[in-house]
Amino acid sequence: MFKIMLKINLITAIIITTLLSSCGFHTPYKNSSINAFITSDKNNLFADELKKRFNQEAPQTLTIKIGSESQNKQTSSYSSDGKTSGYTLSLNVPVKVISSDNKLLLSQDLTASTHLSKITSSTQADRLQTEESYTQLRNTIIKKLLRRLSKLNEN
Repeated sequence: MFKIMLKINLITAIIITTLLSSCGFHTPYKNSSINAFITSDKNNLFADELKKRFNQEAPQTLTIKIGSESQNKQTSSYSSDGKTSGYTLSLNVPVKVISSDNKLLLSQDLTASTHLSKITSSTQADRLQTEESYTQLRNTIIKKLLRRLSKLNEN
């Protein structure tokens, strides 16, 4: 009986681990060697989230200027009765990275996009799904930026 319970627990742990890893679950990424002075407009969600990813104890070797993010929601598919059934969401954030000696290291609009199927039964659920998708797009762009900053930090 004990062996059967042990096998069931092991199988359950393997299934949960597989499901969590396949859906993209991971521990939050924090860059341990980079810190930057971040400037942006007030109430900039991208800048607020980016600040959380830096090691505040490391010296600030870069200045990052974050522009206003722009969100775009376009209809991408229709149902057979002509109603909207899907959207393409995109997020664009202008970013400038300046070194401590005032050299421009990066000036680029970082973008990410995703497809979203509309939830037909609830307007509120559709709105919440859209907000969550923009949060995921913001995190995707932050990861892109952190990878580029890591490469700049290597040089």
